[in-house]
Amino acid sequence: MHRVEPLSALRPRWRDDAAFVSAAGLGLCLCVLSVVTVVSSAQPGDESVISLAVTLVVGVPIAVGLWAWRKHEDARFGRLLFGAGCLFFVATLAESSSEIVYSIGRVGIWLTALAVPALLLAFPSGVLRTTAERTIVGALAGVLSLLLVPTMFMVEAYPTPVPFASCSSDCPANAFMVLDRQPDFVKAFIYPASGTATVLLLLVVAGILARRVRQATSVMRRTLAPMLVVAIVCGLLVAAYLLVRRFSPNAAALDPIGWASALCIPGIAVAFLIGLLRRRFFEAQALERLAFRLRNHPEAEELRRVLAEVLGDPSLEIVYRAPGPDSWVDAAGLRVDPPRETGRRWVTRVHSEDQPVAALIYDSAFSEQRGLMTTAGSFALASLENTRLATQVEASLNELQESRARIQAAADSERLRIERDLHDGAQQRLVALRIRLELAAKLAEGEPGRGSALLFELGRELEEALEEVRSLARGVYPSVLADQGLEEALAAVARKAPIATTVDARDLSRYPTEVESAVYFCCLEALQNVAKHAKGASSIWISLVDDGALRFAVVDDGAGFSGETVTAGTGVISMRDRLAAVGGELKIHSTPGEGTQVVGAVRVGEEISNEVVKRLRSLKTLANGGRQGAGASGDEHSQSKPAVATTNQRPV
Repeated sequence: MHRVEPLSALRPRWRDDAAFVSAAGLGLCLCVLSVVTVVSSAQPGDESVISLAVTLVVGVPIAVGLWAWRKHEDARFGRLLFGAGCLFFVATLAESSSEIVYSIGRVGIWLTALAVPALLLAFPSGVLRTTAERTIVGALAGVLSLLLVPTMFMVEAYPTPVPFASCSSDCPANAFMVLDRQPDFVKAFIYPASGTATVLLLLVVAGILARRVRQATSVMRRTLAPMLVVAIVCGLLVAAYLLVRRFSPNAAALDPIGWASALCIPGIAVAFLIGLLRRRFFEAQALERLAFRLRNHPEAEELRRVLAEVLGDPSLEIVYRAPGPDSWVDAAGLRVDPPRETGRRWVTRVHSEDQPVAALIYDSAFSEQRGLMTTAGSFALASLENTRLATQVEASLNELQESRARIQAAADSERLRIERDLHDGAQQRLVALRIRLELAAKLAEGEPGRGSALLFELGRELEEALEEVRSLARGVYPSVLADQGLEEALAAVARKAPIATTVDARDLSRYPTEVESAVYFCCLEALQNVAKHAKGASSIWISLVDDGALRFAVVDDGAGFSGETVTAGTGVISMRDRLAAVGGELKIHSTPGEGTQVVGAVRVGEEISNEVVKRLRSLKTLANGGRQGAGASGDEHSQSKPAVATTNQRPV
């Protein structure tokens, strides 16, 4: 399976650069050495033509190999082609007049006969993928090692003429000869057998290449077609050269055919270059079409159809990683088997932050287009991410609208409550006080004693009215919260709670009014829920800590509940709305028999964005007292029996 490896898994770039620069320097030196060999050994008048030929034979494969080396997807084949170019340099040593150098060059020609078919079959991946390809190269290696290599110790002179060597009858002797005389069977059997076997194997190579082109995808046909044409031409030239040399060694056409077959090596390298460029052009067009088709961020099934159409593989599938060990689903959300490679299906996994998120399953004919599939998978991932983010933003907008509606409704409800409390409470007391004050004034004129006693009684009633107004004000926004902060405000609430409550606050400071209000009323709502619903609860812990975010937790030891059987009420929804408005979040964890934990966090300090603050202020203006909605419930605690409140206990 293929994946984009993380950067930490790649070799350091400087090592690749150093190897590339060293290889380029070596290639240049080999080209120079091949020209020097020709100039020092060739017949006068032939130096320029032969120098150009050997420079092309060595330089073109090395240059194309270095170009492909720098392309990540073609780096393996680039290194292979560069190595073949270095091997072709050995063959050009056959131009030397030195016996030892000439003999090395003649052995290099045999190796060239093996290297060229191997390159053709390994293009463009740089490896022999099928058993047939490995068998052909193995057979060529067998012909070389069993028939030709032994003759280097048995012949006095190598057969001529030969490509890469301009000499004919005056060639140097074989420097590796170890026998007293050359056996007769070498010329009678070995040379004809090796030539025939080589031609047959080259024809098989051409057949394999033609079959690959016929079965390839459209992009691979563009890549392989130039190479196939040149390979067929070169195979015919080699076969013609061997036949003419066998049956008419003195024919005038032999030398031109020989040099034409030698120049097939740079011709094949150029065909490789053309094929790689055509593939890159096709892939660029395909990715451009893909980007255009994905501009509207289609859903999963439409995404699969677009990829299949653009890449030219109708059988292409996309599966997605699901929660769970090696769990995958299809576009419809149905579970499928984990993607596995088979003989006819290949897999490219798409990763996000080193985690698999999707996988493309496609026909094995695309196995040599790993880069295209990986890039297409990245396009698909980006499209899915955009779709997900758009859906998330839309959901957030809906939640924001619903939250604003709830806040407005809470504000209206709170206004009505305040009006009702003022009308039924403080207003009635004040009206009654006014009437009794008039009565006291009349009594003071006729009965000073009774008037004075009534005034004292009215003073007590006035204190009660004042306390009622103060209680109403505390329910709207506690003064202790505004003056002393969260810790003291919650400690004051804990002292009046009906259940023993412990407050533990660490590293707290003062925060924006919106943040303190949201956290305070969420804790207040949580305390009320414990008093109303937590059966058997005997203690409550309130924990507050600032670790870069203001975090709070309200934990009780009550009976708890199952989340599957309890739905969030208006109180919990109000808590979530308050925290969401200041960029926070709320979570509730409960286990039957183990109590309940209400946990929340709000980003504080510089992490609170200006937009959030503006949004809060606009919502406050809209609600015109929205804080009162959640604060009203605090009145229940003002009438409850006192409880223990401490600030030096560790939270649960």
